[in-house]
Amino acid sequence: MSELTNILNELDSMTDPLINNDIDKLIDSIISAKRIYLSGVGRSGLMIKAFANRLMQLGFTISVVGEISGPHTHHGDLIIFNSASGSSSNLISQAKIARDNKVKVAVITTNETSELAQQADLIIEIKAQSKFSQSTSIQPMGSLFEQSTLLLFDSLSLKLMKIMGINEQDMLKNHANLE
Repeated sequence: MSELTNILNELDSMTDPLINNDIDKLIDSIISAKRIYLSGVGRSGLMIKAFANRLMQLGFTISVVGEISGPHTHHGDLIIFNSASGSSSNLISQAKIARDNKVKVAVITTNETSELAQQADLIIEIKAQSKFSQSTSIQPMGSLFEQSTLLLFDSLSLKLMKIMGINEQDMLKNHANLE
């Protein structure tokens, strides 16, 4: 078997995170948020930025934490963190600031008991390894988590499209035209 086939088989054996009861709460939080902030570091940060792009195309008001144009947070906002380990000090600091400003905190992680997860109103656990955990994954470090979260975010985008009655043509109206 090829490496790609092995990776696809490993992804196929993952527990579906959409079965988590908090997924519906996350969707409701996304829909009701005044502004959605998204944050992560490293490869997990790249996955959450892909989700930020889809949310923008769906018509949500979003900000990626760390961008120079990021506005102040307010009550009624939502921040979504993507962090396998939940131990990144800058993400924990961001979560504490968000909570102080009455921003709802959602965390996608492998570690429900991490310091970042302890700041969360909603936790979506992905049953995969982080770069710090022991694993039987065929892939290095957090690759399985990162792939799983990208698929999770695309699945959430599809669910949001259905709920909101939005199609791909509607999303194209929000697609970047200064590329």
